Amino acid sequence: MTPPAHKKLGEMLLENGIIDQTQLRVALSNQKQYGGRLGTVIIKLGFLKDTDILKFLSKQLGIQMVDLYKITIDKKVLNLIHVETVEKYNILPLAIKAASGKPSLYLAMSDPTNLEAIDAVQFAVGYNIQPVLALESTISGFINYYYKDQPLPAKINEPILTQKDEELSVEMDKYKIDSHVKQDEPEKHTEEPLENQLQPFIKALIAILIKKGIFTLAEFKETLSNQDKKH
Repeated sequence: MTPPAHKKLGEMLLENGIIDQTQLRVALSNQKQYGGRLGTVIIKLGFLKDTDILKFLSKQLGIQMVDLYKITIDKKVLNLIHVETVEKYNILPLAIKAASGKPSLYLAMSDPTNLEAIDAVQFAVGYNIQPVLALESTISGFINYYYKDQPLPAKINEPILTQKDEELSVEMDKYKIDSHVKQDEPEKHTEEPLENQLQPFIKALIAILIKKGIFTLAEFKETLSNQDKKH
């Protein structure tokens, strides 16, 4: 799943009159100088509150918000994404849920317009990605809670969820890493093909090479596409 027209957060806020051209220019300049996510910069500059951005994205993109305090995340789901990746993109894997016969990873994000984050996670885990919205500060707190054994983050005072969103949050608690597998099916002990056995190692090797800057994810996809065309 990707945001409509692949628009970035700054463009969407500007087009809808949430921020003006001067504010966007100041935010982009600050981001270029000091780094960080644009949404974070806009919040730190005092142009918007994090709840303002979250409500805007939910309405604009039709993506539901979730209350992370109402969700219990399976450890197997957490282990799908390395802590460095969740910190880099400020994301949190929530659950695997079957949709149209295919498993999808529900991913808590504060900025679902970040296609780099979605592509990186989809490539790493091999599942379709279904973004859901949560506050940036709350996601950061739960990353520390789940991945670093730190105390549960304090709740914000301002309510941001509708009843429908709360229902989704409760529903998410049902789904585990193997939710798309029928539990009454006997386990099969057939030997796994060598190709399937090697896939995790190949993915890990590619991830390391990308991290070290040997090549980019875009370059890898382009080369893979060219190879498919030759065959």
